[in-house]
Amino acid sequence: MSTTNAPHLPTYTLAVLNFQSPPTPPSTGTGTETNPEVIVTRTLKDANTILLDYPPGAYTAMRTFSRLGIMDFSGHVTRIANSLSQIHFPESDRLTAGEDVAVESEVFVVKKGLALFRDPERLKVLMTDVVRKVLRAYFAEQENGKGGSEAKVTVLCTWSVKGDVPVLLAHAEPLKVPKERRCKVKVHGSPRHHATAKDSQWVRDRAALEEDLSKDMNEALLLDEASQNLYEGLSSNFFAFDHKSQSVVTAPLDSVLQGTILKVVLAVCEKQKIPVEFKFPNLRDIDHWEGAFITSTSRLVLPIETIVLPDGSEKKFGESPAIDLIRSHVLQECQRRVEALLTAQDLQ
Repeated sequence: MSTTNAPHLPTYTLAVLNFQSPPTPPSTGTGTETNPEVIVTRTLKDANTILLDYPPGAYTAMRTFSRLGIMDFSGHVTRIANSLSQIHFPESDRLTAGEDVAVESEVFVVKKGLALFRDPERLKVLMTDVVRKVLRAYFAEQENGKGGSEAKVTVLCTWSVKGDVPVLLAHAEPLKVPKERRCKVKVHGSPRHHATAKDSQWVRDRAALEEDLSKDMNEALLLDEASQNLYEGLSSNFFAFDHKSQSVVTAPLDSVLQGTILKVVLAVCEKQKIPVEFKFPNLRDIDHWEGAFITSTSRLVLPIETIVLPDGSEKKFGESPAIDLIRSHVLQECQRRVEALLTAQDLQ
């Protein structure tokens, strides 16, 4: 049977640490234990689908630069470790609500089994191994790393109820960089609970909001209707630039998930002597904004051209020299913060 007319399906790469039993951190702290095997496979599933295939857990999304390193890799490790400390993992579905002793035992097993991953130093060793291997395999599929796109790498750490073992995996796919220089966003959706933890349950919760966005919209901004405060995007941090005070305004850091690019923006603003106000950008003040922008792993700094308001009207922004300055310096700072994971030989 001929396959010449068969559609080309994108393939991604998945690497999973193969735990046969829950790891037990050595009491001596010698670090001589053997790491589990990393199983690398090709998959037709994108990162969101993979996250939905597994129980909710701590995750992070990162990007390569020059295909050799990850911007702020150590920060992503810390994010996973910290999120694991905040996430409540549901009890096994084998247990009923009345089995209090069994439930407590199950929760203890999960906490003990994930203790290794709450230690940033130990987690970094495991994450480095799995991310290196997923990138090597991914770029080998991309014409041996020549001329291929940068990669987006998603890492998930969770607990497998079926196997009673932890799961640590990395997924690699092409990095989708916005083609437009400025974007259109919509005020749509309410602030999420437990925003400071990078919990993959949010991928499930935000799906309906993402489906409501038209193709020309890049992001949805989450709004508290009572106060008219804007929090963040579905997968981004949000910033306004106040014309009068010439300052960047963004939500209090304990009210949103602090993305890695948000932290770079704050560092750039400090170096460039641009004031930052940690207060909620409020829709009532929108006419005082010179501009606004969103940040994320794939977007870096993406200025907003149009905000679709809850009543359907639109607020348009012109060019902002201040935002363009921040954007340029953020790119430079990101490149300075790259941590090498591969060598040129890995791409040959």
